[in-house]
Amino acid sequence: MEINNRLYLNQNKTPIVPSFCGYNRTKLGLEIDKFISSGTHSDENSKNLVLLLTKTLKGLHHKKLGEGFRGAVYKIDDKYVLKVNRHLREDDYIPNAINNDLFSGLKSYYGSTLLTFNNYMKVLKNVSSSGKHIPVGITSKESSGMLLSEKNDFWSKKYLPLFASLPQKSYDKIAKDFATLNKINFGNNYFEFDTKNPNNFVLTGKSIRIVDDLDKTLKEAPNCTAGLLRVFLEKMDLDSVAPMDKNNQEMRHTLLKKIVLAGEKFELPHVRNLIDFKTWQYVLDDTCCEYSYLLEQLSKYRELYPDINTRLQNVQHLLDSKITSGYNNFYGSVY
Repeated sequence: MEINNRLYLNQNKTPIVPSFCGYNRTKLGLEIDKFISSGTHSDENSKNLVLLLTKTLKGLHHKKLGEGFRGAVYKIDDKYVLKVNRHLREDDYIPNAINNDLFSGLKSYYGSTLLTFNNYMKVLKNVSSSGKHIPVGITSKESSGMLLSEKNDFWSKKYLPLFASLPQKSYDKIAKDFATLNKINFGNNYFEFDTKNPNNFVLTGKSIRIVDDLDKTLKEAPNCTAGLLRVFLEKMDLDSVAPMDKNNQEMRHTLLKKIVLAGEKFELPHVRNLIDFKTWQYVLDDTCCEYSYLLEQLSKYRELYPDINTRLQNVQHLLDSKITSGYNNFYGSVY
């Protein structure tokens, strides 16, 4: 039987097995637990896991959670999801547990591979046990059917009010993971979150979580505040920049301040390349503050105020005084 048939034709579902840990679990999920925790993977454990995987693939299309450029993601149970490579082949699946101690300090990252099957399928942590999460910006599926005016309207009226209203700690947690990842390297390889596509960041409750694979780079400390600004304020989907207009500027300025404060709290680099400078310029374009001036002041504050609480108070004052509407001279204050 072809893999495509397993994925899309059979209507059978894997039965749910109750668990005492608060999750709804499947037999496959429980077998994954056993395989990962066993340390030494016997032929019997591997055989049982592959057998359950083969059965589960028959009804997996019912549990599709999303689809991207590299493949589709399916729910195994409340604890795990299965990411299936777009170019999945028919062959024997050899399970291989991955040691993720390197990234164990990342609290918001849900893209780490826990288990692979011949590199065509990966088991990841489930970003939301209920299946309810909201991608940042506009999803590729929604975006493909929208006119630019409809995208702008969606971003300004649905996305932006929600994310601008999130508490400061939501952005602090993401910035902390950016700082933690900057300290991780494997030889000359460093790792960075993909900030080109805002959909790689999702909201579950008030918690922002990061999905998708990490990118390798030779650049030290590649995760910076500009990356956060790109995700939450510059891009509204993979290919389109967000609208900067009078009607949404108060919410944009609110979100901008939260992101900058989060970056300062964990001393993220402000920029790492020319594109980062352009991101700062774009998101500050309609304010009364030149991006070069703000970057200069933020750098100075790190030297002037070694105490983090004192520094954050001064940064807050700087942002409140400088992040104001560039339209004021023409339209009056928007506050």
